[in-house]
Amino acid sequence: MTNDAEIKQLAGKLKPIDIRSEAFRRKNYEFIVTGKDEDGDIKTHEKQRKALEILTSNKFEEFLYDGAAGGAKTWTGCTWLLFMCIIYPNTRWFVARKELKDIVDSVYVTFRKVCIAYGFTDYKFNAVKNYIEFGNGSHINFIEVTYKPSDPLFESVGSTEYTGGWMEEIGEIHQKAYIVLRTRIGRHLNAHFGIKKMLFMTGNPKKNWTKTEFFDKDLAGNLEPHKYYLPCLVIENPFIEKAYVKSLRRLASEDNAMYQRLFKGNWEYEDNPNALCEYEMIEAIFSNDHVEQGRTYMTCDVARFGSDLAVVMVWRGWRMIEMKTLPISKTTEVQLLITQLRLKYQIPKRRCIGDGDGVGGGVVDNTGIEEFNNGATPLREKHEQPNYKNLQVQCLYHLARKINHGGLWIKAEVSRDQKADIKQELDQIHSKLNDIGKLDCKSKSDIKQDIGRSPDFRDAILMRMYYDLKPSRIRFMGSVAR
Repeated sequence: MTNDAEIKQLAGKLKPIDIRSEAFRRKNYEFIVTGKDEDGDIKTHEKQRKALEILTSNKFEEFLYDGAAGGAKTWTGCTWLLFMCIIYPNTRWFVARKELKDIVDSVYVTFRKVCIAYGFTDYKFNAVKNYIEFGNGSHINFIEVTYKPSDPLFESVGSTEYTGGWMEEIGEIHQKAYIVLRTRIGRHLNAHFGIKKMLFMTGNPKKNWTKTEFFDKDLAGNLEPHKYYLPCLVIENPFIEKAYVKSLRRLASEDNAMYQRLFKGNWEYEDNPNALCEYEMIEAIFSNDHVEQGRTYMTCDVARFGSDLAVVMVWRGWRMIEMKTLPISKTTEVQLLITQLRLKYQIPKRRCIGDGDGVGGGVVDNTGIEEFNNGATPLREKHEQPNYKNLQVQCLYHLARKINHGGLWIKAEVSRDQKADIKQELDQIHSKLNDIGKLDCKSKSDIKQDIGRSPDFRDAILMRMYYDLKPSRIRFMGSVAR
């Protein structure tokens, strides 16, 4: 049996980092979450404790710790990676962010502070290959995940297998990067140590794919069981500097959208002054039952053989009364759907329109419906040529006005996810001026980067505007009726 003297001798050989590592292994986080605030009072960061419990619970695979600035999210991520690397030798982890420079200038700076705070020195930073190497063989790789049209599948991320990873400022990162990186974790010594794979994500509210995938689903109570969402506001961090909190409060009078995001943790903020649609009016399109009926039309956005979503909509005036989607479809299947709906509602081919770009041109030709050419010259308005970049942009500006005046009603049955996608896509209608002074809109490639998919619902809706801008004219008894 070990006597008291031997215990004291053994304890004398232990370093503070050894004691803290063992406490972390036993899920005792007091040395991390408890301390003194600016006034010298002992406080505990309960949200940070909860975050660490989730990260080490072995129950979840994806965890979004979000909500507002100042919640100690970066410190939590660095602490988690530090002790996981110490406790489990030879494991491999990553930190991913849009720009590599931001990882080095922000995350690595915080990591060094964490190491100093907890008394750890047994690591080296390779500034050439951008990784941290521990004395026990563990690694933390820094990964840049900037979206590049030349690498839409993020093949540059490589095929390295990781134990787990952390995506910082997730709101800036393309959804495809998230999809790729989550396939790289749980593949390096996880079974050996009995560690469940974990993708940790931190950031601030942003109306993109993170809102759809986590906040909206959590709010609706249908977040997948392997995912967890935990919001944290700056006022929930007892150690945050009072001056920093005051600076965030001042944003209320300087930049309300920034204040709503960074202080209030509000996901439904109005972020972009160039947004053409009022968000509350976007939400109203599902309840605008005052919109009158009118002529029947059909609009169709054709998928590029599974790369996008095929969407077909039937309209009575500006009431959208039926919507069908085909997630992966051949052109023959889209053509059949168009024909079936056209015959069901007795819609003349001249009041049916489809996207003429790419394979959509073949669908238009084979069904005999009208073709919508996104890049076509804008239609004349009041006998003048408007200053829009092209027909698509012209329709988007007019669609935004229609929405803001409460003139659109989506009466058709749509799922909760479809409703969320439609709102998100319409919220991406942003104005801008191009290089030659023409009115333009946020490009589809930029929208894809922000929300992680093509705005197919938006495209099918905007085509309805074509018939308002270019109404049919019928000659009768020598007069022209509109």
